[in-house]
Amino acid sequence: MNQFQENKAFLQLPENARARSLLKSMGYDTEDLKRPRIGVANTWGETSPGHVHLRGVADAVKAGIWQAGGTPFEFNSAAQCPMAVGEHGMRYDLPTRDIIAAEVEAITHISMLDALVMISSCDKNVPAHLLAAARLDIPVIFVPGGPMDSGHFHGKESVTTTLDSECYAFGIGEPKISIEQIEEMENWVCPGAGSCALLGTANTMQGLVEALGLTLPGAGTAAATSARRLWLAKESGRRIVELVNRGITSSRIISKQAVANAIKVLHAIGGSTNAIAHLLALSYELHWEGEIDLALIERFSDEIPCITNVVPSGVYTMRDFDEAGGIQTVMKRIEASLDREALTVTGQTVGENLAAVQAPEDSDVIRPLDRAIARESLVILRGNLARSAVVRTPVIPKEMFQHRGPARVFDSQEGALAALREHRIKEGDVLVLRYEGPKGGPGFNEVFKVIGFLNASGLETKCALVTDGRISGFAKGPYICQVSPEAAEGGPLAVVEDGDEIEIDIPARRIDLALPEQEIERRRAAWKPPAPRVREGILTAYAKLANPAELGGGLNLRLP
Repeated sequence: MNQFQENKAFLQLPENARARSLLKSMGYDTEDLKRPRIGVANTWGETSPGHVHLRGVADAVKAGIWQAGGTPFEFNSAAQCPMAVGEHGMRYDLPTRDIIAAEVEAITHISMLDALVMISSCDKNVPAHLLAAARLDIPVIFVPGGPMDSGHFHGKESVTTTLDSECYAFGIGEPKISIEQIEEMENWVCPGAGSCALLGTANTMQGLVEALGLTLPGAGTAAATSARRLWLAKESGRRIVELVNRGITSSRIISKQAVANAIKVLHAIGGSTNAIAHLLALSYELHWEGEIDLALIERFSDEIPCITNVVPSGVYTMRDFDEAGGIQTVMKRIEASLDREALTVTGQTVGENLAAVQAPEDSDVIRPLDRAIARESLVILRGNLARSAVVRTPVIPKEMFQHRGPARVFDSQEGALAALREHRIKEGDVLVLRYEGPKGGPGFNEVFKVIGFLNASGLETKCALVTDGRISGFAKGPYICQVSPEAAEGGPLAVVEDGDEIEIDIPARRIDLALPEQEIERRRAAWKPPAPRVREGILTAYAKLANPAELGGGLNLRLP
């Protein structure tokens, strides 16, 4: 007897007439309650363009569920897209991943749902649904919201980062265009619903759930407002009922082989550094941290080059990527490196799905392996300044692959931004931005605006940023992030002082503080943690319970 049969039998007991009555009060009838009860976990909301269209996507999903003989029950979670970039509110960004995952877990158990369709779009929502899917082990299928179209401004194709490069110059007092022009540009760059039209974290994660086998082929990149998005949603609704009938649960899809495939696809698309934190959190959720870890990610970076020529690693948009074949074409290019036996929600294996894919040899968007964009994508640096740190090499200026310079130390994102506004950062400096990690932030803060201001200052080929926080998938510039151990845990970053020389060597995968080990240890022995940044609310949970970056930076919810 599978989960559906057990739940059905339980709900039909005479003693559960109360539960049936409550469900009937919403319009469900006796026949509806005998069918597979499918949860539709939707992150629709009006706080983000990535989610504002998901009401229609959910309607299509529910139509497919009804058609296939299931009964849909929709519920909603936060529609997260941070407006508070550079502000304290940004520290709540990653915590929404754990909040949404917990919400889906709780509602699924309380409502005794037999399966889930996960509808989500942006940076933390898709990873949150991944954690929930791993936690629940019932049939699941993902329906990503999809990317928005690219905008056009004065005849040129534009995406969100086009606006970033202009508006951040106002923050440092050196705008290149007028206020009137920036206001005109903001009307055109984001033309409608969907996640921003580049390979930031949102589209990286939507692509990776497809690589994991959790979506129908093409669902990771189909445009947000396209009819194809609705076709895929409706078919996903039909498909989830079939998964229930066949007893195919999430643990059969989210296998170690599937996660390894997703890591390889991450390298091939040159995706966001945040994806590493999310995949490591998934590994931790499944108790695989000894096997799916930074060492594996590092090993795959030596095997799989970046072949995807999409902003910010390249020049094309998400629409171009989708038209070139999207994730399925990427997987076809690297098929020899993938585990072709991994099962997917189509009911077929990766290899069976890819048998129908033709990868054009002349594509400049998704290139063949012998014409890669970069030899490697996401690499791990180590040294006496970090047990591990993450770098996205295709977005770093070649001049900054090796750099040595004096540290300029900041204990908060706000302090670093103030220094950049006041032009206190000089050529050659290495900005050290600490106490923004999982515990120190608290909440593993994303400090994207700092790299934005650095670039706007014209220092992207002269200065580097080193932080224990995270960096947006939008970012292009000389940054090293997710440094671990974080400063709040007394890691080496905590003892760096202004003027200390820091040496970065990306080809050698090293990051070092140019001090004798005895001096580093002397400083560490004298170090005292700073006063807590927050003393109440959800962020205090991270100050107390956050995992290190190597485990994804989420909450440690395991009991001994």
